Amino acid sequence: MSEFPTNPIGPLKSSRPFERRMPEAVICGYARTPFGKFRGGLSEYSATELGTMAVSELLRRTKIDPSGGDIDQVYMGQVLQAGAGQAPARQVALGAGMPHSTPCTTINKVCGSSLKAVMIAASEIRAGMSSLAVAGGMESMTNAPRFVRGSRRGVDVPYGSLISILSHDGLEDAYTGEKMGNTGETCAREFGISRERSDEYSVRSHHLSNTGWEEGWLSSECFPVGEVDRDEGIRADTDIDTLSSLSPVFDESGQVTAGNASQVSDGGSAVLVASEEKAIEIGLPILARIVDYTTSGVSPERVMSAPIPAVEDLLSRNGIDSSSIDIFEHNEAFASASCAIMDHFGVADECFNVHGGAISIGHPLGATGTRCLMTLVNALERTQGKLGVVTICLGGGNAVAMLIERP
Repeated sequence: MSEFPTNPIGPLKSSRPFERRMPEAVICGYARTPFGKFRGGLSEYSATELGTMAVSELLRRTKIDPSGGDIDQVYMGQVLQAGAGQAPARQVALGAGMPHSTPCTTINKVCGSSLKAVMIAASEIRAGMSSLAVAGGMESMTNAPRFVRGSRRGVDVPYGSLISILSHDGLEDAYTGEKMGNTGETCAREFGISRERSDEYSVRSHHLSNTGWEEGWLSSECFPVGEVDRDEGIRADTDIDTLSSLSPVFDESGQVTAGNASQVSDGGSAVLVASEEKAIEIGLPILARIVDYTTSGVSPERVMSAPIPAVEDLLSRNGIDSSSIDIFEHNEAFASASCAIMDHFGVADECFNVHGGAISIGHPLGATGTRCLMTLVNALERTQGKLGVVTICLGGGNAVAMLIERP
């Protein structure tokens, strides 16, 4: 029996006039590690080890023999690749027991890396080039190394001259050098999001994630890793008094704090993407159909607003508006950003990040996209919704967005 919520397998029916000219790409399974705190319970594992665990569990849940050669492609996102060794996605595939013939690709699209992995897998399937693909991501932000510029042989390198890969490649704007937290401040000013509202949103995130675990929705995504059997960052007792007492980190007169920003984390996640025909042929559950996906761009300092044009394009291309979307899943880089997206699209509270998000669950950069996607699939199943959108902003000014449909 499948470990996923199932529906009778058969061609997906839609009441909406989406065009279907190519093979359908569907989601048939998911798995992730719990997300660990920075220097927390997963800190002993490398990114590729976390990715290998997620992919191995995904194949176990979907009853696919990794050695059978059935997987046509493996796409894995990772942002902080320095020191990971050659071809991290390849390490994952071979570590999970796949044959040497398996094609593998590592993707760096910053916070959108693993959702981009799904987009590429879906495109392969729609083009008829693949019928079964693993797409996911991984990150050990704890174990990101440091580097030095301009060193010469035989010259001592003082520790203070070492540059953090975590900060340089993951948390800083490459154009201005400003921290990503400053873009959260820019978003708050542009959209008129108050400190009080950001803190209230953050309390909501923790409470919803805690409820999601207690009711089994988030736990169904995860498997235990050692002694870590739950997302480590969720604080069920978080309250507005605690968060309001925290000082701003990036701007003394600003509002972004450690309490209303996403958490630096470790983790791995993966989903199984198949053609509808292949899923029916081998008896896989069809959890969702991938309807469409897109990428947008704005100026780098306005990156937190980049999901707006991405989602607008996605809705326009499919002849629907935001009121047609049952669940929005937005990566909570900063509370101000999530509040801005909610406001712009007029999304009701009960339709937005209903199981919490990165403020509480954590944000291991390369693993976040497929975590958000599986959480959206779960939320649609719980609420019996039909259409869902997942969107993620990413450093440099881009954003990715995907529209899915529950059968």
